[in-house]
Amino acid sequence: MEILKRLFGGPGKAARGDDGNALIYYVKGSKCGAITRVRIDKYNELSLDDDGENYVARKVVVDNVCYGAVEIELRFDANRNEISRSIEGGTFVTREEYEAWQAKQPAKAK
Repeated sequence: MEILKRLFGGPGKAARGDDGNALIYYVKGSKCGAITRVRIDKYNELSLDDDGENYVARKVVVDNVCYGAVEIELRFDANRNEISRSIEGGTFVTREEYEAWQAKQPAKAK
């Protein structure tokens, strides 16, 4: 099925961010309520934590509506499974909330 999508121009796994190496998070900023999709590559964006056994990812996410900043920190075990998360300036939301918010946004002119 993936080959058909590549041949006929459909969005493949990489275009959707479903490449197996990625973790997708959705954050809602406190400034104006804009929701942003955040992609974390498990093998290129995680750093060893101070303990030398676990991993950490820190990002500042800026939305494209009111340019509000949200800081996220994600912690992972040695197998790159999430063990904790924290956020400042916003909240984590679900994919469904993100898609509903996206559907309400005005269409962008091309």
